[in-house]
Amino acid sequence: MNIGVRLKKIRNDSGLNQADFAEKIGVQQSFISKVEKVTSQLTVEHCVLIATIFGVDLNWLLTGEERIRGDNARIAPRPMDTVTEKIHQHLEQMCEDQKRDVLKYTEEKKLLSELMSERQRKAG
Repeated sequence: MNIGVRLKKIRNDSGLNQADFAEKIGVQQSFISKVEKVTSQLTVEHCVLIATIFGVDLNWLLTGEERIRGDNARIAPRPMDTVTEKIHQHLEQMCEDQKRDVLKYTEEKKLLSELMSERQRKAG
């Protein structure tokens, strides 16, 4: 199962058409169509957002493989916790431009964090 099939499964399981799904993550419907047909790729940031909003395992979304715990119990998709639910509610109320701003901020924050970690490793 490729990432396009997994994305379509998440979308269908959520009862959303491509346009509504696209709106929730701040992209165009045509982009979702291309990802489902595997003619375009999701960014890591989009994958994180999808995993957060729809409560699916990020590893499964990216690779199709379920994570296995030491006791060989499969990790099921986790329900959203309170913070994630609040983030989800706020994202639903945002327009597409605001969602893009959130993704851009997330990317910048991640890069800054990586730079700071690298600086600490070099200094340490």
